[in-house]
Amino acid sequence: MPEIPEYPDASVHGDPAIDASQLIRITSLHRGFLYQHLYAAACLLRFKTAGLHKLLVERDEDLEAVLPGRHLYLQVKTRSKPLQWGDISGAVDSFTAVRARHAEGRRPGHPQLVIVANTPPGPQLAAKTAAADWPADITLLTPQTTPPHAWLPPAWRDLEEGIAWCTREAAHVPFSSLAPLTLVWKLAARVVYACTGHGDQAFTAETVEDLYEQFVQELQAFPALDHDYLPQADEPGLLTEDRVRLITGFSGAGKTAWAAHAAQHCPEPLTYFDTAALAADAVAGSLARELAARHLSTGQRADLPHTFGIDLLRAVHHHLAGTPVAVVLDNVHRLSAAELQQITQALPTARLVLLGQPRPDQVVLTARLGITGESLNGWNADRVAQVLTDAGAPADAATIGRLMTLTGGLPLYVRNAALLAQNHYAHDTARMCQALTDREHTAPTAQDLILEETFEGLAPHAQATASLLALAEIPLAQDELSRLAQDADLSPQDCARGLRTLTGFGILQRTGDGLTTLHDAVRALATDYTPHQPDTQQQLDLTLSAILYDSLTSGSASSSRLARWARLLARTEQTDQLLPFASHDYFFDQPFAADLKPTLQMVADDHAARPIDRFDALNALASLALDADDTAAHKQLTGELTALVDADHEDGGIREMVVLAGHQMHQHAYEGDIAALNATYLAARAALPKNSAARRVLRYNHAKCLYQVGLYMQVDTIALNLVETYMAHLGLEADDIVGASVEQVAARLDGADTDLDDCKRLADCLALRARCRRQLGQPFGLAALHALKFYQLAQAWRHFVIIGQDIVDDFVELGDLPQAMKLLDDALIPAAQRQALADLLLGVRAQRAVVLAHSGAFAEARTEIESLLRYHVPPRQAQEINNQKNLIELLARQ
Repeated sequence: MPEIPEYPDASVHGDPAIDASQLIRITSLHRGFLYQHLYAAACLLRFKTAGLHKLLVERDEDLEAVLPGRHLYLQVKTRSKPLQWGDISGAVDSFTAVRARHAEGRRPGHPQLVIVANTPPGPQLAAKTAAADWPADITLLTPQTTPPHAWLPPAWRDLEEGIAWCTREAAHVPFSSLAPLTLVWKLAARVVYACTGHGDQAFTAETVEDLYEQFVQELQAFPALDHDYLPQADEPGLLTEDRVRLITGFSGAGKTAWAAHAAQHCPEPLTYFDTAALAADAVAGSLARELAARHLSTGQRADLPHTFGIDLLRAVHHHLAGTPVAVVLDNVHRLSAAELQQITQALPTARLVLLGQPRPDQVVLTARLGITGESLNGWNADRVAQVLTDAGAPADAATIGRLMTLTGGLPLYVRNAALLAQNHYAHDTARMCQALTDREHTAPTAQDLILEETFEGLAPHAQATASLLALAEIPLAQDELSRLAQDADLSPQDCARGLRTLTGFGILQRTGDGLTTLHDAVRALATDYTPHQPDTQQQLDLTLSAILYDSLTSGSASSSRLARWARLLARTEQTDQLLPFASHDYFFDQPFAADLKPTLQMVADDHAARPIDRFDALNALASLALDADDTAAHKQLTGELTALVDADHEDGGIREMVVLAGHQMHQHAYEGDIAALNATYLAARAALPKNSAARRVLRYNHAKCLYQVGLYMQVDTIALNLVETYMAHLGLEADDIVGASVEQVAARLDGADTDLDDCKRLADCLALRARCRRQLGQPFGLAALHALKFYQLAQAWRHFVIIGQDIVDDFVELGDLPQAMKLLDDALIPAAQRQALADLLLGVRAQRAVVLAHSGAFAEARTEIESLLRYHVPPRQAQEINNQKNLIELLARQ
């Protein structure tokens, strides 16, 4: 019987055994048998590799392995001391009879006895086995020797070593449904059962496959979508001509949902495989199982070699020759670039779509695969509006734009923000956005939980670099970022290292003109890492405002930079620069102008400030009230302006006189007092030089106020005269602009001492004339089209869009629907989007829906108008959109 090392009297059960020697005999006996049964299980695990026909248990020897032309007899011994001749003499003597039976042909194959022992032979036995007369067909296998056949399991020192070896071997069994350790214990138990004489004591290839619980069936499918799928902006197709594609995005970007939805509409069979729950070295083998399940026949699966990992994947691919295969491999960021390259090389004819989060070695990966990484763009404003409306927290276009900036439009983050607004902010999305911006929200968001883990893992220099880009808000050039970094005591080397790190994690984005910015989704989080010392923060703000001023004055102007600069001026109270800007006509065309009202009001209320500064602030506030059609606020501000001028009349100049007269005339127009309106105009005109710019401005404002009270014929005459005056002032004639493009008109003005403000004023006069003639029911001619050109030249984009809408209406009235659609799609909508004119964009799109309906595209028109109804808009605009919806239905019925 097997023997095992003795154990001391273990009292693990509390009361020690009465007969300690009996306990030792029992445990030794069972440990010896378990060793033998594990060795049998090990042989079963090597069954296919060895090419065994049968494995027999407890017949002439402990184990018998029947192979082509050979018959191995295995006796398994366990001892606590070196092996002696007496331990094996009985087996050697018995083998004489076995050898004779084979020699007589009563048993097939060449016999061999292998004695497997857990200890080495003692000196006498070692000498005996090394002697020349030791039988060649008897082998002693111990932990110190190599098995006589490559497939034969080694001898182990103890049970623990045997269990570990078997577990490793079980992990290589292809397509097993059992965990490796579970499979080991199952095989050992089946060996024990067979050793009792119950059932068949022979294991064959067929029974072994059943014991392995091998199966090849589809284990993974695309995840079910939790919500109705909403397409992302300009999302790509799932399968393209590229063999390997890499789609990256933060967790929550909707990569898996995109693939799952696209798969429902894909005509080709797809295999979805998620690596998330697997160790990296288990991915290749598990993927092989998925592919075999979908594409191989039973016969092909039976022919697969007994291998594992990447070799098994190659073997499966060999059987796939000629079969089109497409695989969506999810969460690939868990694998190294080398591991992914191995997988793609093992499937050279398959199309692979790799989904994963941004990764530091992404550049290496794309270079190795010879591909360019792609990303999803997140939801557009319409989708965000839909999600907010469904959550009972609708928002206006500006708030939706702000939420998209905070979340990057990533689906998970947007949905989470919608629930946050619903449950914690009383359905007030604007208030929630402010809390997120200020980092004052108390309820955790998915975005915070996901991205904070990434940020916390960044090195300090990368965190500092991200905080500077978050402070900037707008994309920066390298030298601009370096100027900021200097103030933050961040060396150029650390800044460059930070940029490389951020790029690797997908936190950094490059614009087409080579500027650098943060991904929208991480900007709010990155502000937490901005220096909190007031002096440092103030200095960074001042440096950034200087950077932006330099770029704006050097011709690198952009609406985003101008807006950021203006807000910085307000935040740092640089009113010496802000007030001159706020007195410029261009200021009131900007969507951010209203955001600066608190700073302007602060100056206006400061009676210790210079009168001219208070005047500029009051003028800006009154003009904003005029644009907002806030008659009460405009009346109050005009009164304050009048009182200020009256108190400091000796400091007032021509500009101040024209500005005040303009506001007073508008106030008289509100009140319908035409006599007072004209009297104010005449009094101001008398003090102005003839043919002066000031007189032209005053005259235009007079005409605008007359238009407001309905004197269209008179206004038309004044507007025509002003058009001719400005044309002459700019050195232009009618032939210079009729039929000419904006570029051609600009070329005619190039080189002249042209003030773009005069281009804008000419456009105002042309637009006023077009509106007068429309009110009078007369042909409007080309005035509106010419106004469009000069607004574009002056970059007065708000006016550009508004007059463009009038032109679209004119085209529709004339029946020229293609021109109407071209103007909308090529000019007005891009301008409104580019300049962030959110309040105008909805109106332009509603107008486009009506043009679609006029063209007979009713389904598309309805879809467009329904998208707009999800936005929270002022009552008047809501009524306009509903009117256009009704018009679309009327046109459809007709």
